[in-house]
Amino acid sequence: MEEIRQPGTIDDLVADAAAAGYSVRARSIRDWSERGLLDYPAKRSAGQGHGSRPALYPARQRMLLLTLLHHRRTGQRIRSLARIPVGLWLYWGDEYVPLSQARRAFMTWLGDSKVNLDIATTTAKQLINQMSHPDATRQARDHLLEVLRNVGYTARLPDVPDPYQHIDDALRAVFEPERRQLRRAIGHPDAPYTVDAIIGIVRARTDATARLNAGEVTDAEFRQARTTHLMHHADYAARQPVLAASVDPASNLYEKADMETALNHCCSDLLTVLGLPTPSTKPSDETHPPT
Repeated sequence: MEEIRQPGTIDDLVADAAAAGYSVRARSIRDWSERGLLDYPAKRSAGQGHGSRPALYPARQRMLLLTLLHHRRTGQRIRSLARIPVGLWLYWGDEYVPLSQARRAFMTWLGDSKVNLDIATTTAKQLINQMSHPDATRQARDHLLEVLRNVGYTARLPDVPDPYQHIDDALRAVFEPERRQLRRAIGHPDAPYTVDAIIGIVRARTDATARLNAGEVTDAEFRQARTTHLMHHADYAARQPVLAASVDPASNLYEKADMETALNHCCSDLLTVLGLPTPSTKPSDETHPPT
């Protein structure tokens, strides 16, 4: 793909797509700007009393459109495409995608309920397969799947007097069915998978989702979350080979720290960090559970 170096109008973006073998309408480009997949173009005045000239999209937004169209051709939905601008902002900064656009894209990712259900179900099944104790009953596994799927899908806690205790009980029935005093942990001792760790992730994500939907998360919090995540990710990338070598490769407990995996998980990782009470100083916080 030849790099585009100049800003362009919406007509230029349509032409860019056609030249690359894609088809997109100006209406779709405007819709993608509303959803954060693209940024809004910069308005230009034609001079006093002469209205305005066609607005311009930066060169990097023109390149981003082609990237989005490439991934759309593979069947990705809008929610999945929204991870691309979020990931660009998270790992490369405002020079590539401004925070205002990344926030819109992040809310697009957060709000697609149909895909949320699919992803929540897949993630819950993966977690149960990884952490299930051999003595866990089928009934306990099915109940935990329902609990985790509903929390992941709706980002709301169970409607019970003590929702976190309810989740804790469901997790321990599968992870620690013998209920011994010594808590069970799997994985490397420096980054173990435990029930408490999972509860912490669930709490962080549900709290962050509630605050995001209420419009309470500030730009400063997004930027702090980015800094915190980059610190965690760099530390995990350095330790991942040692962590992965300590477990059965088929378990996939410690995923690779390559950029493809990072971009796939960028939104869920950002959601977790946004929900932490304070910026964490423990780099292992984001190494479990899987996202």
